[in-house]
Amino acid sequence: MIGRTYDNVSIPPTVHVWRYFVQSTDYEVPVRADPLPENAPSLPNISALCIDRHLGDYADRTAMAWQKSDTLPDGLVSYRALHEQVCRLANALTDQGVERGDRVAIHLPLMVESVVAVLACIRIGAVHVVLAAGLDASALAERLADSRAVAVLTCHETDDDAGRKAILDRALDSAGSRCRVRLVLVIAPDAVDVPMKPGRDHRYDAVVDWYEPDFPPALMSPDDPLFLLYPSGRLGKGHGMTYTAGKYTRLITYAMETLAPSSHGEIPYSLLDMAWNAGQTSLLVSVLAKGGTIANPRNSARTGDA
Repeated sequence: MIGRTYDNVSIPPTVHVWRYFVQSTDYEVPVRADPLPENAPSLPNISALCIDRHLGDYADRTAMAWQKSDTLPDGLVSYRALHEQVCRLANALTDQGVERGDRVAIHLPLMVESVVAVLACIRIGAVHVVLAAGLDASALAERLADSRAVAVLTCHETDDDAGRKAILDRALDSAGSRCRVRLVLVIAPDAVDVPMKPGRDHRYDAVVDWYEPDFPPALMSPDDPLFLLYPSGRLGKGHGMTYTAGKYTRLITYAMETLAPSSHGEIPYSLLDMAWNAGQTSLLVSVLAKGGTIANPRNSARTGDA
């Protein structure tokens, strides 16, 4: 199949989304996004387009249908609840020193907190980069150092010694002074004993739940860096591709118009999970921008409105 070009952004055919990636000519990772100058062109914050604009008539509509848990007893997350979670994390990150233009690594499987992390980063103007499963400690260390991430969200897995938190710890030790990570938020059940480095590692709930469920979305310039992608198989220094807010917005528009043309159509979870594991987030964001539901098929409680 042949890919197409959409408004100067190269788009891979959907069937090859796990192998080919959107290409950008901007390989340099900026250190920090400057504050918007007066009279500079601005874009609506994408997180506001995904959640805030649905809070009027559709606040109780289901944004995510997921596995039931102690924190999610019915398995459903409404747009109102998603907005609150995103704002709490945005407040937590900024209070912990994450600023506009800083890099935040998301080292998680596709789960509710993953989507919350993407939207919280966008909300504060930070650059998110997904470092999915499959990377060993050495490869993860290279990407953490190259991206200059200052914070990481990860989870603790207890089934084996190769869990994400264990791999992350080895990667951070390997990266040493090349790495700028100063904050690690770990998602784990309360009953699980998680190895923590004092001052750097914190339980996600213990930090985030204390913050206010409201955070004003930052104004964005089309040229602000917003998303960093590491294509599969390219592990050396300088292989991360930076997408500006303008380019990322066009990716979302393409996904909305081409991959999910019907406002009532669902993008298969397998495709969403495939895109996530390839480091892509625009497909997930496009579902929420349309007011749809990100549904895990293992959850039987899927409804249009909570």
